[in-house]
Amino acid sequence: MPSDLGKRVAYQRRVARMTQQELADAAGVHVGTLRKIERNARGAGDNVVEALAAALGVDPSVLWGSRDRTDARVHAAMPSLSAVIAAYDVPDDGPVRHLSELSTAVDEAVTWRLASQYVRIARHLPSLISELIRAFHLASGEAKPETASLLIGAVRTADAVAYKYGARDLSARLVDLMRWAAPCTDDPLLDATVAYVRRDRVRPDVVCEDHRDQGEPNVS
Repeated sequence: MPSDLGKRVAYQRRVARMTQQELADAAGVHVGTLRKIERNARGAGDNVVEALAAALGVDPSVLWGSRDRTDARVHAAMPSLSAVIAAYDVPDDGPVRHLSELSTAVDEAVTWRLASQYVRIARHLPSLISELIRAFHLASGEAKPETASLLIGAVRTADAVAYKYGARDLSARLVDLMRWAAPCTDDPLLDATVAYVRRDRVRPDVVCEDHRDQGEPNVS
């Protein structure tokens, strides 16, 4: 780890107006460990740095002092994201949380996007999108539009990372998935949002399963 990692952690902690105990609790590390890190008396693994960065609301590259590790970890997560959306029509088996819990998870992911916390997005969004796809296929009635909206919110967050890191084909497939789900929301504003995201990522027209006569998403 860089020798000035501790200085960066301490500086960002002060900027966030957090005590060492508060940061340690938020990051899930022992306060004694944090003190040693800040004194540069010990190093910190990638997972610890990412936990500290998440608690501080910054991208890990801010603490690492370089984007190299962030870039490598984001790119390493891309295949998982690609595999998840490739199976949109035959989702895997697994648990599905209540819509209120999924809504909270999506809201959190959106805050990561707004804070440019790309490592957290890359690592956590594949499983969240997979769960939302399962929820979407299981939903009916009034739950369908809400589930579709949550799916679009999560996919938009993932697309922001894919597009920023140059995975343009993956980004286009993510936009296709958003456009597939958008008609199911019955929300013109959300349709406009998806159209805005798509503007620089043009692909053939696609819509959701309830509108098969107009096509399906090109996410394979």
